[in-house]
Amino acid sequence: MDKAAYRVALASTDNLFVDQHFGRAESFLIVDVDENGEYEEIEQRFVIPVCMGGHHDQNKLKKGVDGVSDCNFVIAARIGGGAQAELEDRGIAAFEMPGTVEEALKKLDGYLKLLEEMNSISGQ
Repeated sequence: MDKAAYRVALASTDNLFVDQHFGRAESFLIVDVDENGEYEEIEQRFVIPVCMGGHHDQNKLKKGVDGVSDCNFVIAARIGGGAQAELEDRGIAAFEMPGTVEEALKKLDGYLKLLEEMNSISGQ
């Protein structure tokens, strides 16, 4: 990969499927994606789950978000409003996209390219 355009954290138990709730995830697959949509796996990053039986401790939530703070995007099978707000406060966009890692990354890249195209059209 020449140069990463953005970094994504995917909540996955096996690095093949996005199959974890953000708050229950014990690890995230971290990938860098280039301008062509090609991705490279960087690491499997282990974190302490922030969800304890349906409720969250705000300090644990902040620490959980710290674990992915170098990423531009988070993709999970599910993500609660509190976690989504905390991620957004840090400039990290979060998406619910259960399924394969490859399909989730293709959908994200397609969405970003569509936004870029729309912005270039409206900017003319």
